Amino acid sequence: MDNDMLSSLLSDPEALQNAMKTVSGMLGGAEQPSSPPANDYDPTADMMQRALPVIGAIVQSGQGAVRQEKRALLGALKPFVTEEVAGQFDHAMRLVSMARMARAAMGQLSQAGRTEGGTPPDDTTPQAL
Repeated sequence: MDNDMLSSLLSDPEALQNAMKTVSGMLGGAEQPSSPPANDYDPTADMMQRALPVIGAIVQSGQGAVRQEKRALLGALKPFVTEEVAGQFDHAMRLVSMARMARAAMGQLSQAGRTEGGTPPDDTTPQAL
């Protein structure tokens, strides 16, 4: 999978959720009713259902990494710069988004660790550029 496909998947929470459902289906997980019978319990599907909201929050943090005004400015400058520089603009915005998602993921992990350890979580949401 190339970077553009991955970026587009990660930037669209609905597509990501559909992909996760597809993967779950391929792994043998099915849509579980709210109270599945004990002998039909699928830990993979349960894990996926728990992970999707967390993954969605991480993806949304990446989407807001660069303010819309800055995206518009960089987009307006593209016709006036070389193709290489325009590509660097896109690459830089993807890197900022991925860095923001990594930071959000680390925040989710440390928040989960603090709640398990008894320490209350704090707000680790970074501000947009």
